[in-house]
Amino acid sequence: MSETATDPIADPTARVRALMEITNALSTIFEQENELLETQRPREIAPLQAEKARLAAAYAQSIRDVAQNRASVQSADSGLLGELREITNALQERAARQRALLEGAAKAGEGVVKAIAAEAAAQERSQSYGDGTPTAPTPISVNENA
Repeated sequence: MSETATDPIADPTARVRALMEITNALSTIFEQENELLETQRPREIAPLQAEKARLAAAYAQSIRDVAQNRASVQSADSGLLGELREITNALQERAARQRALLEGAAKAGEGVVKAIAAEAAAQERSQSYGDGTPTAPTPISVNENA
């Protein structure tokens, strides 16, 4: 289907508003996820993932469409384009915050695993004899005929 003057997607203002709506919705999900990560409730993020994936795909497609045809939005009101830039910057800030939160959580998880491994190694060393080399447990047998 070709775009015409009656097609709302052909209207630069409508294109910008549609992109703003998608960007705002995606930004809201990032904000909700970041709040859940900050309050250490990552399991509650799962229900948001389907909508986030849908919005991210729509956002990516809209950005590709604009990149391929800048004229499709250039004639939109400059104030509206400025608002789109602000909304996009907010989305990028929230996405960057989420990356930092997830990297911090991953590093904390790695630290816990390393601490557990070190404690297990220390426990193993404390149960060994002599030079610190772990020894196999000595088997015990009972002779009931004796």
